[in-house]
Amino acid sequence: MKRIAFLSFTIFIALTLVGCSWFTRRVNLGEPFTMRPKDKVTVVGTDLTIQLEEVGHQTFSVPATGPAAYVVLQIRSGNHARVVRIGVGESAEESTSTIRVDAANPFHSEDGPRCELTVSRK
Repeated sequence: MKRIAFLSFTIFIALTLVGCSWFTRRVNLGEPFTMRPKDKVTVVGTDLTIQLEEVGHQTFSVPATGPAAYVVLQIRSGNHARVVRIGVGESAEESTSTIRVDAANPFHSEDGPRCELTVSRK
């Protein structure tokens, strides 16, 4: 019985330690990619990891200012992590990279929520 418990615990720890890398997609610099909420990507050739937390839509008063659709990203670069809100057509700078929001669709009825991002060198 102790052997089975130890084996189960060992398997659980192993899956916990390597599980993140199994479910993190790799994307290339300069190539647009699509994400859905809770998706996580690592950017090849950088130390960036990006997780999409939310795709939203802001309703503005007249006159409208700024982009209506936005994304909330968790960005990790090395040991530094932060959460940013970025509108469509806007960018966030991180380390040696720029993360640009090319498109965002928060509506479930239109194949959303999802967004399209591009990461490039500064």
